[in-house]
Amino acid sequence: MSKTSLQAAYAALLTHQRLSPNPSQAALVTRLARLQADLTIPYASPKGVYIYGSVGIGKSRIVDLFASTLPPSVSSRRIHFHEFMMDIHTRLHHARSQATFAGDPLLQIGRDVRNENRVLCFDEFQVTDIADALILRRLFGSIWESCGVVVATSNRRPEALYENGLNRSLFLPFIEELRNRCEVWKLEGSEDYRMRSEGVDRRVKVFFTNDKAFRRNFMDVMSGAEMKQVVIPVLMNRQIQVSGITGRDGKLVVSSSFEDLCQNFLGSADYYALCKASGVIYLSGLRKFRADELDFVRRFITLVDLAYETKTRIVCLSTVPLFEVFSNIVPRKMAVEGQLKEDLGRHMTVKGEGGSSSSMMSTFIGEMEWSATGLENASLASGGAGETDVGFAIGRAVSRLYEMGSPSYGVND
Repeated sequence: MSKTSLQAAYAALLTHQRLSPNPSQAALVTRLARLQADLTIPYASPKGVYIYGSVGIGKSRIVDLFASTLPPSVSSRRIHFHEFMMDIHTRLHHARSQATFAGDPLLQIGRDVRNENRVLCFDEFQVTDIADALILRRLFGSIWESCGVVVATSNRRPEALYENGLNRSLFLPFIEELRNRCEVWKLEGSEDYRMRSEGVDRRVKVFFTNDKAFRRNFMDVMSGAEMKQVVIPVLMNRQIQVSGITGRDGKLVVSSSFEDLCQNFLGSADYYALCKASGVIYLSGLRKFRADELDFVRRFITLVDLAYETKTRIVCLSTVPLFEVFSNIVPRKMAVEGQLKEDLGRHMTVKGEGGSSSSMMSTFIGEMEWSATGLENASLASGGAGETDVGFAIGRAVSRLYEMGSPSYGVND
């Protein structure tokens, strides 16, 4: 039997040692190739695939291959779940602003999303926000009823989504529907490919604890240019101001501080706009987090997630080494001398699973507005799923920060 485009693309990555041989990956590629074939059959309504597993074992890479090798006749959208939910909240806001608004706009929004693309490919599917949790069943119910197909990656199995979240019982029907509409696939693997050694001489320095070295690296990139205030538009007619210059690639080189970006009232919409506009973000002022600074940790992790999604490189200046930044936040049983570094450094899988926040915008449940953004007095980690998932997400954040030092970071295969 001849190889499909997806299988051939996967084989090429193995040949060029961009991925290591992994039987579980190969089996998943075969399953996704079958889904591609099913999608070309008229009137077929195949099940999607929900893929979960630990950090850095190739989930996103395989789904990237799936999306890029879909037949031209099959419309698709490859998107980070953060970005997708921001889009949904924007559509909700627009719908509710119309003079003719009545009923539940999510049903029409779901149909619109499906009409735009038959296949939705999500990266980092995660739910920590009650506003998202309470709209997903109606939204995705409409997408699936319209014969939409979902392929998603996550660090969490379906039953662990929105774990410990407020009013979680109202979310459970979505999990049941997700299992009915998608085959749940656990991708096995122990190697975090982001952490593979590429040779010290080849790596790009992205994490500094020496102020002079950090400043010298920054000045080399600046090449004598003068920083200017740049205004970046954000959703809902908002904006974010940063100091930056336009780099050779046409994207911004930004200089900012941890205090400005992660201790102010910013959310994922702000970070997404910033990262989309930026090629490199120089971030000073990182430090060892206190155990009561979960809001700051959450914002930092969201910034790292969205920088990774947009292939933006973050260069950090910290008062402590990378492995110590989160040592007060990870589960206490792991905070043993030597054990933390060993667990983070080997596979980057703190407690085995990870997650990320979703919309961080605002929406309405009934007549009440729920804030989940960087708005004042709106916590990103105030108990429940938001607080629980901070510890889970740390492994992924450290892994991604490490990968940003790879010379191949941001290079398409």
